[in-house]
Amino acid sequence: MEATIVLAEDEPQLRGLYVEWLRRSGFRVHEAADGGEALAQVRAVRPDLLILDLWMPVLNGLEVVEHLARSSEAVGLRIVILSHQDDAETRLEGFSLGIADYWTKDLSLAELLARIAMVLGSPPSGPGASEAEAEVDG
Repeated sequence: MEATIVLAEDEPQLRGLYVEWLRRSGFRVHEAADGGEALAQVRAVRPDLLILDLWMPVLNGLEVVEHLARSSEAVGLRIVILSHQDDAETRLEGFSLGIADYWTKDLSLAELLARIAMVLGSPPSGPGASEAEAEVDG
């Protein structure tokens, strides 16, 4: 089964890199440049996974999680924060709101793909997966 991901990242170059890598790896990816767009995308496409930058315009990642926690739209949705910020207090706040995991942006693309597969409960697949394995092995 091909998983659907909403990726919310306000930095266009980084968002483009992640989106290209995820699509090459077989995911259906919908982009959001801010927290408001992330909420709209979740409502429109009902993704399997929402990957949120922490600091974005309109609503930050934790505010998006809070909004989703108050609605039925998040039932079954796995949410991950992907941020440069790596302090324990912020991570714990995210976990208290119900996120599945908290990742830092120093991940390689191969590790990002492996972590997505872990959160979704499936092995990585698609062309990006074999490239990821080669990157890890190499």
